[in-house]
Amino acid sequence: MVAINLDPSVRRSLANAVTRVLEEAVAGSAAGLRGSLARGTSDPYSDIDVFWDLPDSQFHDAIDDLPDILTSVGPVESIRADPLLQNSDKRRLIFVQFAEVPLYWRVDIEVFAASIGRDDAYDLDNIDARGDHWSLTYSALANGVAALKALLRGDTERARESLRNAYARIDQPIPDGSPLDQISGLAEIVGRLDLEQAELVRRLQLHCEAAREALETEPASRC
Repeated sequence: MVAINLDPSVRRSLANAVTRVLEEAVAGSAAGLRGSLARGTSDPYSDIDVFWDLPDSQFHDAIDDLPDILTSVGPVESIRADPLLQNSDKRRLIFVQFAEVPLYWRVDIEVFAASIGRDDAYDLDNIDARGDHWSLTYSALANGVAALKALLRGDTERARESLRNAYARIDQPIPDGSPLDQISGLAEIVGRLDLEQAELVRRLQLHCEAAREALETEPASRC
């Protein structure tokens, strides 16, 4: 039996540690929860959404230092920046996966310079804010995680949409079979295409096995 620890108190401790470390790292900054954790509507598969407001004068240095800052929370498995905002002067969206933490609990950090007042629309239409540092294979696996979450929530159509996006990222046809089979197949394909994703491939396969066991007791329509 494959077990993934989804104890919400563990996730809460991780979220609190992230916000605390961010605030302590930069004087005058503020960090807190967003999304379902902040609203109290989270489920076991909800990720961790965080905001980090920074003094404008500290924005770029703080972004550069973020990987080192986050190691105070725990080992960082991966850290990526949304390409739509990679070169924004006042806003970034950072995706963080901590090692030995369920893949469902990715930490998404919205970083804002104080002068834009946590404006979620800032720079979205600014072509100059965009970057091109983005791994399509990693993105495909992230879509595989999203598909697993959707299946566990009983939303097969959303799972299939995530899988369509995943296979499109790596320019591969979607194989026949159930969504769980397609997620497992996705991991296998990416494992052959990109050896750098070996750890994420391994972890996605473990999560897929755990989800398969969990769903065996659920209505077949979920799969």
